[in-house]
Formats: sequence, C-alpha cells, structure tokens
Amino acid sequence: MMRKPFAVGAHIVRSAVLAAAAAALSTSAMATSPMLSVPKCAEHDDMVRILAKEYKETPKALGLVGGQRVMQVFVSKQGTWTIVVTRTSGDTCIVAAGQNWEEVPMEVGQLDPRA
Repeated sequence: MMRKPFAVGAHIVRSAVLAAAAAALSTSAMATSPMLSVPKCAEHDDMVRILAKEYKETPKALGLVGGQRVMQVFVSKQGTWTIVVTRTSGDTCIVAAGQNWEEVPMEVGQLDPRA
C-alpha cells in the first residue's frame, strides 16, 4: 500500500516548526516538557520505542532541516504529539510536545505556492 504524502497545512506550519527546531538545535537547548518519563534526547530507535510505549505516539510526518537533520512529528489517537529532530549521528531530541493534535484537511492544490 502506497503512503499518502503529508501535505496537510504544510505551508502554514512549516516555517514555525523549522524555526523552533533550528532555534532549539542552534542553542543546544532542549524543550522543557511535562513528559517527565521521557528523556529529552536518546538514540532514534530508543526514542521511537519510548514515545510508542509511554504515549502511544506513532510517526505522522517528517521533513528535512537544513539537509542534515530529520524532523518528525509523532501523534497519538488521544491527541498528544511530539516533534523530534534527529542528527546524522542518530541522536534524537525532543524540540516540542503538546496535546490536542488536530488534522486540518486541505488539498495540495489549495496551497499558495508563494507562502
């Protein structure tokens, strides 16, 4: 089964997400989170297991940051979400987390290419 590419509201959130990730990584400051049982950084496979076990979150979207890092959004059916950034070394760090994730349906053709 072919996966549908993630394009929902991408132009709206892209700049904010990339800016937050870049700021967090450039200052080496990791987001303060109420997720007390989850480490702020871990090896990628460990982080994926932890988010799945503790919050039932699975990967929802991903993108490149500066061509050298991968940003992923993990979401649960209960609406919790976590954004992580993985470096080429495999270190994965949480840059944001929250609740009340909501899908905003939008066709790719509706996106403004100038945004």
